[in-house]
Amino acid sequence: MFSPKLHILAFTLSAALAAAAATTVSHVVVNQRWPWSEKVDIDFVLSGDAGDVNISAVWDAHKEPYALGTIAGCTPGSHRFTWDPAETPFAGQTLTGFTVTATNAVVVRNYAVIDLVNGGCTYLSAPPEGGWTDEHKSTKMVFRRIPAGTYTLGEPRETFASLGHWDVDWATRIMNRRTVTLTSDFYVGIFKYTAAQHLCLSPGADVAGSFEPVHVSYNELRGAQPEIDWPTTGYKVAEGSIVAKLREKAGEGVVVDLCEEEQWEAAARAGVATFWPNGGTADETVQVNTDYLNDIAVWYGNTGSSAQSPVGLKKATAWGLYDIVGLDGEWALDTAEYSSADAAPSSGLPAWSIDPTGASQGEARLLRSATGNWWKTAIYDLLPCRRQMAPPGNAYYSTRFCIHLKPLGNLTFEGL
Repeated sequence: MFSPKLHILAFTLSAALAAAAATTVSHVVVNQRWPWSEKVDIDFVLSGDAGDVNISAVWDAHKEPYALGTIAGCTPGSHRFTWDPAETPFAGQTLTGFTVTATNAVVVRNYAVIDLVNGGCTYLSAPPEGGWTDEHKSTKMVFRRIPAGTYTLGEPRETFASLGHWDVDWATRIMNRRTVTLTSDFYVGIFKYTAAQHLCLSPGADVAGSFEPVHVSYNELRGAQPEIDWPTTGYKVAEGSIVAKLREKAGEGVVVDLCEEEQWEAAARAGVATFWPNGGTADETVQVNTDYLNDIAVWYGNTGSSAQSPVGLKKATAWGLYDIVGLDGEWALDTAEYSSADAAPSSGLPAWSIDPTGASQGEARLLRSATGNWWKTAIYDLLPCRRQMAPPGNAYYSTRFCIHLKPLGNLTFEGL
C-alpha cells in the first residue's frame, strides 16, 4: 500500500515549444486523493496550439527526474493527468519533497522519421518536397501520426454477404462491427517493414536488400514467450530483438513496437466507414469494390499470382499509408486463442471498448489483413477488418511498426 504521507510541496509547469511560443499552461492544481485514494490528480488548462506534454517528478529519495508519462496531442482546454503510485515500483513508499514538472509541450507534427543508420528521430509537419524517396524505404523509417478518438471498426453482416463471403455468420462474429475509443495519439509506419530496412537493423540477415516486405516471425520482432508476452509484460522486448534495435536507433523515450490490432485497423480505415479507406459500400457491385481495392493494393486480383512486390507502388490512403491492405499480412501485438478446428480466433470483441489490449493469454498472435499473399485470394480476405492468427514462430509474415504515445506507469488522461 502506498503511504498516505505523500506531501506535494511544489509544482511547476512550463512549455518549451518547437515553434513560436503559442502554447501556454495555466490554472494548475495538484491534489492527492487521500484519504479515499492514493492517486494524484494534476489539473491544468492548455491554451494555444495542441502539443505533447511530458510530466516527471522528483522527491527526497529520488533526485533524478522520474518520467510519470506523456499526454500526447493535448488539445487546448482543461485536462486532468492522474498518476497512481500504487501501480509503480514505488508502491508502499513515502514520497516526501514531491515535485512535479511538466515540460516540452511541442507543436504536434504529422510525421516521425527514424534514421536507421545514424540514429535519431525527427518530426515533420508534411512530407518532404517531392515526396518520400527510396531512402524512406531503406535507411529511414517514416511514421504517420494517427489522432486519438472514437473509431468504428469491423463490418456488419451486410458487408460479408455482399462480397460473397464463404461463411457470413463466422465472418460477422470474428470481424464484428464495434466502436473503440483510443485515448492517445500514436504513429504508424507508412510502409510495411522492408528487407532493406531489415538489413540496417540486422546486417547479417539472409535477405536481399529490396523494398519488398521482409518475412519475420513475431518472436524475432519482439522476443520469445513467455518472458516477452504482451500484454502481461507490456512494451518490454527482448535484448537483441528487432524492436529493441529499432528503439536504440530511435533514441530514448521513443516507444516503438508493433501496433495493437485496434490501432492498426483505426489507422487502416483512415477515418472512413467504407469497405476500403478509399471507398466501397454494400450497395455497390463486387466489381466496383474491386476497382477501389486495385487502386491501393497489390494482390492476386491484379497480379494473377502470389509473387512479392515492392512497397509503395499503389496509391496511399488519405492518411498517407501505403499497402495497408494487400502484399503480406502484418503482425499485431495481440494474442489469440484457437477456438475450433478451422483455427478461427475466439471472438471476444465487445461492441464498445476503450483502449482494449486484447486477450491476456493465447498460444497464437493476431495478424491483420493477413491473406494478401495467398494463392487466389478473394476480395473479402483483404478487408481492413480481416483478422487471422498464426504461431509466433511463423516467419511467413511482415509488419509495420508503431510509435506508442500512451502514458507510462498506469496513468490515465481525462478531458474535464
